Amino acid sequence: MKNFLRKKIKVLILAIIALLPSCSARINAQMVQDGSGSIQLQAGLEPNMLTLIRSFSQLGGGQAGPLLDAAALNRSLEAAPGIASSALRNSAQEKIAGTIGISHMGDLLNAGVNRFVQYEAPAGAVPGRLAIHLDRSIAPRILIQISSEAVDYLSALMAPAATGEVLTRGEYLLLIESVYGKPLAAEIAASRVTAAITMPGTVKSVKGGTFSGREVRFDISLLDLLVLEQPLDYEIIY
Repeated sequence: MKNFLRKKIKVLILAIIALLPSCSARINAQMVQDGSGSIQLQAGLEPNMLTLIRSFSQLGGGQAGPLLDAAALNRSLEAAPGIASSALRNSAQEKIAGTIGISHMGDLLNAGVNRFVQYEAPAGAVPGRLAIHLDRSIAPRILIQISSEAVDYLSALMAPAATGEVLTRGEYLLLIESVYGKPLAAEIAASRVTAAITMPGTVKSVKGGTFSGREVRFDISLLDLLVLEQPLDYEIIY
């Protein structure tokens, strides 16, 4: 398993930063009423995941490039639905930062009938709406939109978001602990993604987050994203 992961790690570690265990991320997004927008992303590997990845690298004689390869992620993202451009850079071997341009939020990483993101612009008295839905049936299709190998990588990490296996949060952490050790399991449990979205108009209501004026904030557990014990649903009405 270690040899398999070492070969995949450089590309796959970046495949879906929001679904990557033991990675902290901050997202700031600005939306335009026509559905376009931009995302400012800062993300980095936490210490125990960083140690694990370096150990994989050593099996192959060392890591020649960055552990998080911004250039590889840019190429993958620019080929994904709903993304117009990607200008991420490495601020360190294990960190990335930069801007992703969105051509239309309603197309973002969507695949098939069950859509990950839905966006409706306001029309007359009808308010605008941005909705995000993620469950075990949709998550693998999102991963494939970014990298066909991403599902293999997250399957090696036993993440239900990739495997579709029915596990509770507690069961998954015990599984990670048994394979990779307690420190990594604890790190995954503590890791979070924070997101702030500036909407085109004043926000009226939010499901799954908080808001003030035009800004909406979400604080999401990466364990919830990996396990998807319950579907994740977020909605913004503005």
